[in-house]
Amino acid sequence: MPLLKHQTLVSDDPWVEQETLSGVTDQFIVVPLAQLLEQEAISQPKERLGVKLSSEETLDDLIPLLTKVSLVEIHFEALRDGRGFSFARVLRREGFQGEIRASGEVSRDRLDYLYRCGFDSTVLQAPIDDEQVKAAYQEISVRYQADARQIQPVYRQTV
Repeated sequence: MPLLKHQTLVSDDPWVEQETLSGVTDQFIVVPLAQLLEQEAISQPKERLGVKLSSEETLDDLIPLLTKVSLVEIHFEALRDGRGFSFARVLRREGFQGEIRASGEVSRDRLDYLYRCGFDSTVLQAPIDDEQVKAAYQEISVRYQADARQIQPVYRQTV
């Protein structure tokens, strides 16, 4: 599956999904939120630990653990579900500086909005080439609303 990072197709992804968090490993691992919550002591270094949550879960349990992870993967269960966008905005407002990744039912036409909400990377289901990626981020040239990357709405920006 294609991976976009900072609006660019990349071929190498160090992150590996695991169902359990067992011991220290030199891999970059992503575990489900439920698994992270079960651990009383987390021995995996922050730089190598990520958490995956679905839009069915809540951020209330994750926010206190943000200092222990460097990647939050938000899995979109359905194309019509927009809760993941809100999750990314809340994580950025909470000061999370790590990588926020979108996965699941994510389509090309949402790439720019994902980026504006604070996502750094996206795992796509369908193949995409460099030209399509470039077009996806340039289709809308003026955005009236503020977002996670441009905190001033267009009418408050100086030209």
